Amino acid sequence: MRKILFILMAITGFITATAQNLTKIKTSITDKKFLEANTAIDELLKVPKYQKNHEVYYLKAKVLSGIESDPALRKDYPNFRMKALDAIKKAMEIEKNETMMLLSIDKYEPIVSLYTGGFEEAADHYNNSRYEESYSTFKESSAAGEYIFSQGWGLYKLDTTLTLYLGLSALNSKKEDEAVGYFTKLADENIGGTPDRATPYRFLAKYYYDKKDEAKMKKYMDAGLKLYPQDDYLPQLMVENVRDKNDMALLLKTYEELLALNPESFDLIFEYAAELFGETHVSESSKKAANYQEQCLKIEGLYEKALSLKPDSYITMLSLGKHFYNQMLFIEEDLYKIKGQGPDQTKKRAEISAAIDALGIRAIPQLEAVFNYYDKLGKLKVNDRSNYKSACTLLTYCYNMKKDKAKADFYQKKYDEADAAHQ
Repeated sequence: MRKILFILMAITGFITATAQNLTKIKTSITDKKFLEANTAIDELLKVPKYQKNHEVYYLKAKVLSGIESDPALRKDYPNFRMKALDAIKKAMEIEKNETMMLLSIDKYEPIVSLYTGGFEEAADHYNNSRYEESYSTFKESSAAGEYIFSQGWGLYKLDTTLTLYLGLSALNSKKEDEAVGYFTKLADENIGGTPDRATPYRFLAKYYYDKKDEAKMKKYMDAGLKLYPQDDYLPQLMVENVRDKNDMALLLKTYEELLALNPESFDLIFEYAAELFGETHVSESSKKAANYQEQCLKIEGLYEKALSLKPDSYITMLSLGKHFYNQMLFIEEDLYKIKGQGPDQTKKRAEISAAIDALGIRAIPQLEAVFNYYDKLGKLKVNDRSNYKSACTLLTYCYNMKKDKAKADFYQKKYDEADAAHQ
């Protein structure tokens, strides 16, 4: 009987001592004396009997969660979030129901703060270009979030915002293969939204383009364009991929498909016109395409559409002027082919001259707009000076064809003086 009583007294003493120790730790936590509480818990955990106490591990998690909220403290505690998460997992392993009750009383703050606090710290690292730090901290936040979801306490199986920033941080940390994994999770779920969320599709399409994996490249390119039809990067990549195949018909078809998705894209329209321009305006009239006139009308329509979107695009005006000029050259060749001075020949010359004049009338306003823009500027960059000189040359030709010698001489003089005047 005395032995049983002794055992009961020993158990009571143990419970009392444990309660006192935990009360002191709780008071330290309430007073935000986290370092003091952490030291006390570490001492307790050196004793085997405390290593099976769920509340000790739970308090360990609360202490580390408290340290997480203080930037001055957390810098001295590496991997504290993962240690806090491990402590919660250990408490759940020892006594799930009691631990969940403690979490409920604290409104799950110890585990939730690991997720939210981690995200906020990682975002700060990211915004200040500390990408290695942002990547590791986002991973910690993600681990906490995954555990929260696995226990049915909230959040989503795929945290899209966190996954996006994990991918971005990995990419900026030169961890390309890891970025692929995060971006693939998003793209395979067709996650869209704001323009910045087009990044996974852009990255994956380029990644597989470089890897020469046509199927996967097309998969992510098509998925991205479906969500972001006005994206400016994916169409460029698609065009580049098709251009590699050296199939002009396919390239032009691709432009048509892309414009069907985004008919107001200036870049697509201008580039499509430029491709058609190069295909149509060949160096020899004998090599003209069978549908030359049809293509000329198409080019003209594309440049006019481009100008409706950007009325001050002088490169578009110059391109349209060149388009008319090239047609004038081919028609002029027909003029020289006419032999004899009979009525039929005279009539034919008049018709051809009228056609040349009509094209000149359309070219001149475009070219003079380009000339007037550059002429009033001082020093011109090499490319701009080249555009200016092109406008002078084409205007000289147009006015020569109109037999306006004064204006033809004026633009020729401007051409001759261009390098000296605009260097």
